[in-house]
Amino acid sequence: MYNIMKDSIAAPRSLLKYRNKSGWFVFFYLFVLSLAVSIGNIIYYVKMPSPEVVNSTETGCTILNNEISCTGDQYDITQEYTLYGYPVFFMDGDDSVEMIGAMPDQTLVFQGTWMHLYLGSESIQSLDLSPIMALKDFNGTILYLANIILVMSLILSFLGNVVMLLFVTLISTVPFLRLKRFISYKKIFKLVLFAITPFAILMTFYNLIGFPDIVLFVLMFVAYRSVLILQRELYFQTMQHFGAQGPIPPFGGTQPTEEDVSEPEEIERSDTEPKDDSEED
Repeated sequence: MYNIMKDSIAAPRSLLKYRNKSGWFVFFYLFVLSLAVSIGNIIYYVKMPSPEVVNSTETGCTILNNEISCTGDQYDITQEYTLYGYPVFFMDGDDSVEMIGAMPDQTLVFQGTWMHLYLGSESIQSLDLSPIMALKDFNGTILYLANIILVMSLILSFLGNVVMLLFVTLISTVPFLRLKRFISYKKIFKLVLFAITPFAILMTFYNLIGFPDIVLFVLMFVAYRSVLILQRELYFQTMQHFGAQGPIPPFGGTQPTEEDVSEPEEIERSDTEPKDDSEED
């Protein structure tokens, strides 16, 4: 895996020797790239204020008869708290949400035995906290829910990065489709995924440092260099092996007929490179 990362940055032409990597290896490589891009999100959530600051003493709320009761001197229905990026408000049993006033998007409101998720002023989802409150006090309940929010946020962030890398890979394979007649799309996809490693590294540092968008835009051209070099090398290798059958048409052009090439075959380089999945990374 280290060799693939190194070649994708320094020698994209050498990525061709990894064309026979197994599907499981490609899946694991995508997992590693997505995890690297998610490092910035992990640090972002770790640096957030501890959920322990939202406690019974600060909020004036406690759990009484298995439901939230806010009668302490510190209780203020308009006071906003935060749990891993989510604005949080607490209401006593007789209070109404209108007393809070204007709320941010995606706000959590605790009242009675329920936690409500508000989108603006509209409740879109509710969760009954009775099973948790039966086992934990107010501080323990808030900490338990905060840990769930943290885990779900990290999972959604990771899945979002997986989708982003897959989308970039799929879009980057479009110029390669004119070679699909000679090279299977499966091999094209895995080679392009290896070639977008510089893009994944760029997004990792972008999430960590947060440099200006104009700098990101410029660096994307540099990161995309590996894909362009891979495209040129694949075209060159295809011309080398199938040049006798005429030039490869540009993407969108007319494909050769069966009379031109009766039995298309995949590119197989006649060198000493290993072709099985057991080669060293």
